[in-house]
Amino acid sequence: MPVSTSANPQPSSGTANPALQFPPITRDHIINCSYDSWFPKYRTSCIKSRIIPLSPEFVDYIREDGIVLADDDGAEPEDDEWESAPSTFRPPVEEVDSDSDSDEEEEAPRLPPNQRFPELHQTIKDKIAELGGEVAPKLNWTAPKDAAWISPHQNTIKCTSPNDIYLLLKSSNFITHDLEHAFDNCTPIRNTPASASTTPPFKPVLVLRSYFNPHTAMEFRCFVKHRNLIAISQRDLNFFEFLKSLKADIVNRISQLFNKSLRYTFPDGNFTFDVYIPEGEDEPLSRARLIDINPWAPHTDSLLFGWDELLGMEVPNGPVLGVVGGADEEVPGMSEDDDDESEEEDFVPELRLVEKDDPSAYNFSSPQYSAHKLPKDVVDASLAGEGGMRDFARKWREMTEYRENVANWEMNDK
Repeated sequence: MPVSTSANPQPSSGTANPALQFPPITRDHIINCSYDSWFPKYRTSCIKSRIIPLSPEFVDYIREDGIVLADDDGAEPEDDEWESAPSTFRPPVEEVDSDSDSDEEEEAPRLPPNQRFPELHQTIKDKIAELGGEVAPKLNWTAPKDAAWISPHQNTIKCTSPNDIYLLLKSSNFITHDLEHAFDNCTPIRNTPASASTTPPFKPVLVLRSYFNPHTAMEFRCFVKHRNLIAISQRDLNFFEFLKSLKADIVNRISQLFNKSLRYTFPDGNFTFDVYIPEGEDEPLSRARLIDINPWAPHTDSLLFGWDELLGMEVPNGPVLGVVGGADEEVPGMSEDDDDESEEEDFVPELRLVEKDDPSAYNFSSPQYSAHKLPKDVVDASLAGEGGMRDFARKWREMTEYRENVANWEMNDK
């Protein structure tokens, strides 16, 4: 079973209790979890980042089929075939001669990004340089981790050029969710005219963060209920022996970040957040870094907890009123001594880690995002670079054409 730091852990019921329900998931709550909404307040606790507003032209480019990359970075393809090849590697549809007249014109070739949105393309270049030449991209809520298989940087989301970013964004189902389905299942606010709504409009942004290669064992998801930190889950669902000796330090570091920065300032009382805890110099662990803030909603992965457990957990001291719109700073009127005393009185969150003998841990060892990956032949071709992908596309087209010819021959022979 998972390791727990709670003195009296509440066992999972196995099935969700019908009486336990999520609070209404509002558009406001989703917007509050967007990176550009909270990063300015908590930047001192985050990874160095740059936020770039996206134009409608860029969003249309991400949504459309096919992959057309920039041709100004010295990595221009050898021929136009690869530049305009669809991401799904569908063979081109051949025109069929017809006796009927047609006034339809051939579709004009699509411009590369550096010609289609030149200012934004240059801004992305500049921000990559500002962050040291290596970045990890994401949109408002999600990183394209499901598309790492196509990255030229060894199955990571590291990007060193705008083309690396375009390739990941256009190949990711996660990014499609941000653009098309972020507000699915939101509850509208009743008796409020649309004109009176104070919710800011959705503005897609590109987030570039300084790239680093984290030790995935030190990534954790934290759950906040009524402004109380109630649970912490290991994110990499594999067993790591050394984590057992760090349990108290992990809880302490995360609690420090939460109580100092998030607890009284995040607009919502219920939410989840992800952290990374690097190794310390003079002590086992350094301070926790805030990576993401996620909605308190069923589509957020609860990892080693069940949502029925989290919804059913009782908070001893009841809700704590927060300060909406606060900054990443000390709470006014609260001294460090008061903060220490409040931490001692707070509900101690339950930390769950994967244990070596946990049978369910073996199920966690399956590759991440496997549902979003392509067959091995495609992955191998992507690892061989642009030449490998061109060869694969050519072979795929030849094989498809051969099968179509065989099918036509069989039909004509009947």
